[in-house]
Amino acid sequence: MKYCQNCGKEVKETAKFCNNCGATIGAAAPSGMTSQSFEKKSLYASATETLNKYTGEEGAVQVNLTDLFSEVPKHHDKDEAEEIFIAGTKTTTPPIESVSEDWSKPWLFSRILVGFLIAFVALLYMAVGFDNSNAIPGLILVGACAVPASGLIFFFEANAFKNISLFEIFKIFFIGGIFSLIVTVFLYQFVDFSAANQLFGVMTLKDSVLIGLVEELGKLIIVSYFISKVNVKYVLNGILVGAAVGAGFAAFETAGYIYRADSSLVEVAILRGWTALGGHLVWAAIAGGAIMLVKREKPFQFNQLLDTRFLVFFALAVIMHAAWDWDVVVPGGIYVKYIALIVLAWIIVFILMNAGLKEIGHIKEKQ
Repeated sequence: MKYCQNCGKEVKETAKFCNNCGATIGAAAPSGMTSQSFEKKSLYASATETLNKYTGEEGAVQVNLTDLFSEVPKHHDKDEAEEIFIAGTKTTTPPIESVSEDWSKPWLFSRILVGFLIAFVALLYMAVGFDNSNAIPGLILVGACAVPASGLIFFFEANAFKNISLFEIFKIFFIGGIFSLIVTVFLYQFVDFSAANQLFGVMTLKDSVLIGLVEELGKLIIVSYFISKVNVKYVLNGILVGAAVGAGFAAFETAGYIYRADSSLVEVAILRGWTALGGHLVWAAIAGGAIMLVKREKPFQFNQLLDTRFLVFFALAVIMHAAWDWDVVVPGGIYVKYIALIVLAWIIVFILMNAGLKEIGHIKEKQ
């Protein structure tokens, strides 16, 4: 018998590709190995297949990162960058027939990130080398925005529909980011933290769950508003709108932390910079994509948020946020915890992005 090495489903002996997940078929499984036993061996395949069912799709989700980022090291000229930036207007939004179902290959985000890093180093040299305090505000701004803004461009490039303009996205970034912070601060008025947190700053499990719930709910309210206001219709759109709100939240919150860091300003900027890869930006993107799983082309209504498909993904965002803040000892130290949570968050995002790409095919079939 032969089984897919990706999802574990039984395939024909002569099959080159799996009919279930589309993966290339390798060698036959060892004698006596069943589909069930194979799935137990592949934790990633089993987990992604389970989550993928909540998106309405089937099979494990495989992402070829080498192919996804294959355009990053290549040379791209100014015209190519401008073509990406002008997407989403009335004259540049492509018809659904022209929208590709293949994974996008974003690259512009990497140039934006490099630009931010160069600016950060230059401002740091100005502040330290020339003892010029006028560089500090710029250092805070650049350090806070580098990863969130670059990550937002990644999601902008990954929106295969090209139906939301960069102007609209950065409007959501600024307005959504600020108001999600305001809503969060308001919600915190109804939360009581433990004595250990108030006296010693120790984040207990209860405290971390409360923070995760409050902050994700604060962003969710604003993401829901913009999804309704912009009237987006597709999963990839929801991911992008969520990422815009999350990026704004992350940038403005990080700016505050850097400002308060005083002498350890640079260390805080660097730590919160690289960890932003899997923080508010991605958690809000998950929430935005999950909303679109239940909304689709219908008008947004808050009762849609009671749908199990949304609740599963939103709960995962809250859990990851809580685990991030929880003061618990993990093997390898706190950085291992951060890296593990970043990887987990992106796996969930890729599952939603996969559903968004599959959605394109479903729409075309109905036409």
